[in-house]
Amino acid sequence: MSSEETGQERTEEATPKKLEDARKKGQVARSKELSTMLVTIAGAASLLIFGSYIGNRITGIMVQGLSPSVLANTPTPELPAVFYGFLVTGLVAIWPLMALCFLAAIVSSTVLGGLTFSLSFKPERLDPIKGIGKLFSQQSLVELAKSILKVLVIGSSAIVVLMMVTDSLLGLGRMVPERAIADSIGMLGWFFLMVSLPLVIITLVDVPWQLYSHHKQLRMTKQEVKDEMKQSDGSPEMKAKVRQMQQEASRRRMMQAVPEADVIITNPTHFAVALKYDESRGAAPIVLAKGMDEVAFRIRELAKSHDVLIVESPRLARAIYATTDLDAEIPAGLYLAVAQILTYVYQLRQWHLQGGEYPDAPTPDVDDEYLTGVAAIPPEEKA
Repeated sequence: MSSEETGQERTEEATPKKLEDARKKGQVARSKELSTMLVTIAGAASLLIFGSYIGNRITGIMVQGLSPSVLANTPTPELPAVFYGFLVTGLVAIWPLMALCFLAAIVSSTVLGGLTFSLSFKPERLDPIKGIGKLFSQQSLVELAKSILKVLVIGSSAIVVLMMVTDSLLGLGRMVPERAIADSIGMLGWFFLMVSLPLVIITLVDVPWQLYSHHKQLRMTKQEVKDEMKQSDGSPEMKAKVRQMQQEASRRRMMQAVPEADVIITNPTHFAVALKYDESRGAAPIVLAKGMDEVAFRIRELAKSHDVLIVESPRLARAIYATTDLDAEIPAGLYLAVAQILTYVYQLRQWHLQGGEYPDAPTPDVDDEYLTGVAAIPPEEKA
């Protein structure tokens, strides 16, 4: 949904995902002035550096190609092949110029937005109404102003340079061809270099503008940012559903472990924890299951159906619930209290098997520090 449809302004910077999507579509910052400047400077540099090499090769081609003996001694059917050879030799002669200009074109196209490939076709670009609208857009007006400025600056620079080398240009006609070709290549290199200097100033203005314009075009509304976050992270409803499913799966696994417990400690109604002491697994009892309210009720019912002993110890039940995760060992500070409960459980088992004096239920002492974050115990539930 566009900002025009929502009525919101694009005040938010583009997110990394928006920038990456734009990049995949080929929508990156580009500066034509940067490309023009670098290609022009590369051409001038190649002429100044490799001018002698290029001049000598061109001179050789002209001497050989314009020689009367070549035309006189070459059969007519073979002339196309001879001219083709001259053409190939000429292209080889100017390879430094072509290579540097090609490299400059690649660098100028990638220095701002990187190397991208996009073959997407947008039918809306064929819309004449939108095309007319773009003619009067801010971007079009800026491009028009830059074009006028380039014509004035570069044209003025070219005129000044030509006026400075007028005598040298006229003197080329009085030189031998070899010297005239070499000097003309050098003069051409300096001409391109002088003309490219004003392009540096234009580029220094255009590059920041293109970056600003690109980032402004990709700005997002607050609603677009929210929608993207929902798509990336999932909607709150979906995340809540996933959490609910995870909790239900964890609860089912927890309930399946209740029958294996040695004892269920309750407070007696709001909290319940299932403990098991396995010497092979560790030195301390572990929590197989825990819960409050409805979950605590289900733990107690499941324990009754499997003849797992239930012991009431309000402070201890709440302390274990608050401090110990599932499948984790109880804290060292609760060892003594839990040991008293487990001793009572073993004594009850012996009483059922052998009879005798019925064991007294323990009243383990639990420090208040283990009850941090747990609601206060109702007076009727205090041990």
